[in-house]
Amino acid sequence: MTHKFSDWSSLSAWSIISFTLLALKQLFSSGYAIIPVVYTGWQKGFNSPWVIVAIVGVITAIFIFSVLQWLKFRFKIETDKLIISHGIVFKKADELPFAKIQNVRLEQPLYFRPMGLYRIIVETAGSKSNEAELSALDYKDALTLKKQLMAEHAAGSPSNSAVNPTAHTATQVNNVSRKSLKQLLLFGLYQNNAIWLAVILGPIFGQLDWESVENLQQVQAIMTWYEANLASSMLLQLLLACVALIVFYLLFSILSIISAVLKYFPYKLSRSGNTLHRTGGIIAKQNDALAIKRIQVIKFYQPLVGRLLKLWTVYFKQVQGHEIESRGNTNMLIPSMTRSDISALIPDLKGIEATAKTLPTRYQRIHMGWFWRRGLLPLLVPSINTYFLGLNLFTDILWIAAGMFSVGIYLKYRQYGYVLEDNNLWFHSGLLGHSWQLIALSKVQHIAISQSPNQIRSGLANLEIGLASGTVKLPYISIIAARAIAEKSLALIHNDHRNWI
Repeated sequence: MTHKFSDWSSLSAWSIISFTLLALKQLFSSGYAIIPVVYTGWQKGFNSPWVIVAIVGVITAIFIFSVLQWLKFRFKIETDKLIISHGIVFKKADELPFAKIQNVRLEQPLYFRPMGLYRIIVETAGSKSNEAELSALDYKDALTLKKQLMAEHAAGSPSNSAVNPTAHTATQVNNVSRKSLKQLLLFGLYQNNAIWLAVILGPIFGQLDWESVENLQQVQAIMTWYEANLASSMLLQLLLACVALIVFYLLFSILSIISAVLKYFPYKLSRSGNTLHRTGGIIAKQNDALAIKRIQVIKFYQPLVGRLLKLWTVYFKQVQGHEIESRGNTNMLIPSMTRSDISALIPDLKGIEATAKTLPTRYQRIHMGWFWRRGLLPLLVPSINTYFLGLNLFTDILWIAAGMFSVGIYLKYRQYGYVLEDNNLWFHSGLLGHSWQLIALSKVQHIAISQSPNQIRSGLANLEIGLASGTVKLPYISIIAARAIAEKSLALIHNDHRNWI
């Protein structure tokens, strides 16, 4: 059967919008760093008319560049690969074999919605960036193209997909997970990362005239109330600080919650053959496809607030440098999962090689020697300063900081551990939050055992497990356990010549 795009095809002229926005994104990819500089300069009279001329010139150049990109862009599909020809001065032809494709993402950005157009983003194993992006396709063409690109994984047979690229359309679709609005709100709450917003807003806040703020009547009233009611009680001050911290977190969580809803609602994860499909998104509608056999590790992450809510986020880790959960544009993840949800999920992921059924409840910790080698070093700095300077405000601050650092190292030590379960290895880590990583030993690429002289005397070793998704290190475990894990893994992969990448 002939592929629909077997001849060279061009994109719609509307794709110029995508080329333009991509160029602007690349131009301003690190622009957040100059926000405070621009803000400060503008406040001090940085209003030269040449600025407007320069901005217009840059935008015009980018638009002309985008038009030329559109004119030179062509693509076609052969039996087993996607070919893209592009380049303005130097022509370049990219060939993407179907067998190497990890994800195919179907999106409808807000600017394409009035025209009913979509874009397809293709990601392959080992790449750190999108291998291909086809913009301004109508829904029928976009869906057909996506099915052809993922035919091998969905149908489960490369030969079958070559004969009939649409054969997988008859494959039964099973719902794996759905998330309600409430669950996505909770996901935004516990997954909140307010630190980045604080980094951006901090320099801007630094430009404010705080002396004028302090003279405001409302601020003066608050300070008077504080002096009259709280200044004399350390307990009330501590309580106020805790309340302020909670309010601060909730305020910054609003952005995280809105982002989670706009990006994922209505969330649906389904399985068709050997492919996972995630749909959702309010502003930019998304439809991601992930070949199950490309999954190297399943990570179950629970931040501090998630521990209080007893909710987890499930990530699917792929080839190192291209895990889509680490990218800013899309995430093949499952939010707001309870332990019972996870127990129901894992059987639906048949094909990932891991045979575990549920999250472990306990783990074998690493040896205490790991902490002694690291936990006491922070105390060396305040000790030396106290010896020469004596106890004063400066050394007191050093002792408090070093103590907190040592406590952090101890908490990290307490979270380090593993569970060997049949042919699966569970790796546990964390600090205030924690995570589990499920590793099928049959997908191990390499394994190494190292020992320091002190570890040799104590019967300990460091175990390094290399996977296509990265390296997992288990320090200060029993040499007997390290050899057992290594021997089991090597026995599984010795005569297994399948390609797990």
